[in-house]
Amino acid sequence: MAAVLLPTFAYAVDDEPATTAPKSEVACDQLPFSIQLTVKNVKSSAGLVTVDLHGDNADQWLKKGGRVGRVRVPAVARQTEICIPVDHAGTYAFALYHDKDSNLKLNKNWLGLPSEPYAVSNNAPIRLGPPSFKDAALQVAGPHTAATATLSN
Repeated sequence: MAAVLLPTFAYAVDDEPATTAPKSEVACDQLPFSIQLTVKNVKSSAGLVTVDLHGDNADQWLKKGGRVGRVRVPAVARQTEICIPVDHAGTYAFALYHDKDSNLKLNKNWLGLPSEPYAVSNNAPIRLGPPSFKDAALQVAGPHTAATATLSN
């Protein structure tokens, strides 16, 4: 797993196979626990949107090995809807990126900064370090827990 530098913080990504998300809202509704994510500011339908789900462990937030799930879906221009299955009720946070070229990696520029759009849950602010788990956390108590994230650039 290679670490990729986002503005002022490292975020672990790899080329691990994608988890298949339920394809319809009916399937998402049938899950006992899920997040219905709306990703905004998707510039094109090229590529994939990759979402890494993190559980209730602030020490593992955005760290190698800290992810509890991953979902990859085809990008849909302007707004992409994603159902993220979760194992149980609790506190979760997620990080995502638009993999425009479908190479299963977050591309970066010569400075090591992301060259593909990214976001975290609750649009938690990314300033001089990673967003805090507390700022990114959301409570999942049942199916179809609503969440929104807006991609950078």
